[in-house]
Amino acid sequence: MNAQFTPEKSKKKRGRPTTRSARNVRENLISAARACFIEKNYQQITTREIAARANSTMAMIHYYFGNKEGLFQAMFVETFEPLRQMTRQGVENPPETFSEFFRQYYALMTEYPGFVVVILKCMLFENGPLEENFIHQHMREKAEPMEKMLMKMQEKGVINPDMDTKMLHISIISLMNMPFLMEPNLEATLDIRPDKEFWQKMAEHQCILLEQGCLKRGQA
Repeated sequence: MNAQFTPEKSKKKRGRPTTRSARNVRENLISAARACFIEKNYQQITTREIAARANSTMAMIHYYFGNKEGLFQAMFVETFEPLRQMTRQGVENPPETFSEFFRQYYALMTEYPGFVVVILKCMLFENGPLEENFIHQHMREKAEPMEKMLMKMQEKGVINPDMDTKMLHISIISLMNMPFLMEPNLEATLDIRPDKEFWQKMAEHQCILLEQGCLKRGQA
């Protein structure tokens, strides 16, 4: 009696991730990198640690990003992409107020607490992940749409015609980022708990401050 033939089970091939899983692998690495860089300084993080947190491998980091610096830069660009898209839309259709801009920015930063501090620290490090060419390319890409949006708002009559839009741009950046730099000490110094409700109020406050000022106008 002939033995029954049983086909050998095919072994799973190694190699590049399938189209279905590729997006998840890449997104998991971006998310894991962002969490790691928020918790520790850039120099303290290894690709092995990021891969383990993403339940992936160092080979996948090399495949998608090249190295740790490439992963950091991709994480930086993609984290701020929603804000860049909004400012580009603002160039085409200048907004009447700053409310949506601040609301979306604060929503983005509260989703990733500590991220502003990460960017500041890395920009201050020599030979860090935000090296000169990267800053010139990507930081300028983010600044130009904002500058154009402010100019369009001024042309539309929303912003005071005597206002220097470059100075206004710097002021807006300061208003957006300084509260997040103060976040670790807010409760100890000002008895403020920086929860989600606080950041929503802060976004509204920043808009009022920009649009109405803080000094009471004298009676005519």
